[in-house]
Amino acid sequence: MKTITLLASLAFPCLALAQLAPDLQPAQFGALTLYFENDAFGGTDRDYTNGARISWTSPSLKQFRDDAHVGGIAGLFDGTPWMGDAGYDRNVAISIGQSMFTPVDVRNPALVPNERPYAGWLYVGLGLVWKKPTVKNTLLFNIGVVGPWSMAEETQRLVHDALGQRSPLGWDNQLGNEIGINVSYERKWRLHHDPDNHGMGWDFLPYIGATLGNVYTHGALGGELRFGHNLPDDFGTGAISDSATTPTPVESSSAKPWANRFGWHLFARAEGRAIARNIFLDGNTFRNSHSVDKYPFVADLSLGFAVNWRNSKLSYAYIYRTREFKGQPDEQIFGSITLSIFF
Repeated sequence: MKTITLLASLAFPCLALAQLAPDLQPAQFGALTLYFENDAFGGTDRDYTNGARISWTSPSLKQFRDDAHVGGIAGLFDGTPWMGDAGYDRNVAISIGQSMFTPVDVRNPALVPNERPYAGWLYVGLGLVWKKPTVKNTLLFNIGVVGPWSMAEETQRLVHDALGQRSPLGWDNQLGNEIGINVSYERKWRLHHDPDNHGMGWDFLPYIGATLGNVYTHGALGGELRFGHNLPDDFGTGAISDSATTPTPVESSSAKPWANRFGWHLFARAEGRAIARNIFLDGNTFRNSHSVDKYPFVADLSLGFAVNWRNSKLSYAYIYRTREFKGQPDEQIFGSITLSIFF
């Protein structure tokens, strides 16, 4: 309850700020997105216990090099095949995030061999988006640190102290420091979308993706089904993942109408991953460390609700994740809150 109260205190001022935004087409805006995920929504304090990210996506660009902040780097991809196709609209996204993982027995200061390692992941990301009204491509580069450098222990202690809760005692056994580099690609489609998005409607957003790096290496296949009133003219809002960037509106004439109306929708999302590497289960890449035997296939099932009003969208998802390693006592449930504001 304390966590929900804290999130509400952050969300409502942001929504008030969005109300003051001018009534322009979202295609002319950049998008700020705040992500927060925690297993407290599932009544636990273990495994993937917390994730947070702040992302910013540029306004619509004709070329990546037109971005005022990282165009010098992003522009290197303007001449590449496919990404450089003149038929696409483009966005550049930058993000910073942190994820943390703990075992079930957080009161034991000693290493617990059959439970997942303590671990943190602090990273920055650069995303390149090229899209049309019915398809969106994302190429994302994440670089960061695993281990004490991630400051996951300090973050968790700070939050637990603020909420009057006891902190886990085994962080001295966390994975060692390691620089992590990941490259991810995702392709998503919009099927059965209504060009006007007015009134009741539904759409389906299937996607495929892959991630390569020393933190994660896996392939993913999934889809999101949405049903509601005045659906937002975008590609949905997923949980924090390797290939997810800030939501971007579709560059079309329907962008302005949905931005100036109140809408809501229910959504169901499913994703399966074939996993070759997960540093948070396999342990450090270049040194000996605590590790567990992971399962090669993991699935996420999500149910959620979202509201969109003027130039903002707020969503909540309840996520069920299958067991990730041998000996894990139960599947995991956690909650995901996402707030996007188009400036």
